[in-house]
Amino acid sequence: YTVKRVVVGALGTNCYIVKENNSRAALVIDPGGDAILIKSVLLEMDAYAAVILLTHGHFDHILALDELRTEKSIVCMHKADADMLLSSDLISPSMLGYNPWPFKKADVLFGENDRHASVGGFDFEVIHTPGHTEGSVCYLFGDLLFTGDTLFCRGIGRTDFKGGSIQK
Repeated sequence: YTVKRVVVGALGTNCYIVKENNSRAALVIDPGGDAILIKSVLLEMDAYAAVILLTHGHFDHILALDELRTEKSIVCMHKADADMLLSSDLISPSMLGYNPWPFKKADVLFGENDRHASVGGFDFEVIHTPGHTEGSVCYLFGDLLFTGDTLFCRGIGRTDFKGGSIQK
């Protein structure tokens, strides 16, 4: 695999693109904004967004979702955050007069017992990590772990938003 990190959106969210070396198929993890930038990186990699993985449903991880989605793309997230694509209860771009909701629904919803996933030719582990949101997940590809806001540098993600819990 080839992995590229793209920092996107007003909050500097880490979006990752994981491309199979012998294919044009790529995963896009957490497209939190700047769809044009993400598309340009995909073009540089001679790739397309076959699978879009969301670590959770907060706006800074989904803003470019529908702009990247094609009829070939498969969007995946945990079922506990699925309704976050329909509306936002958080401080969001709507406070600045920008309201992208509702987004189209996810194609694949992971549940509590889903651990191994095979989507669009990619095999990976889904690790449910509630705390930041009820449906926060990490994705494990071999020795690469994509954590979203479950982990921050030297700490954990915030747990004080609606649906968050330090106990989980």
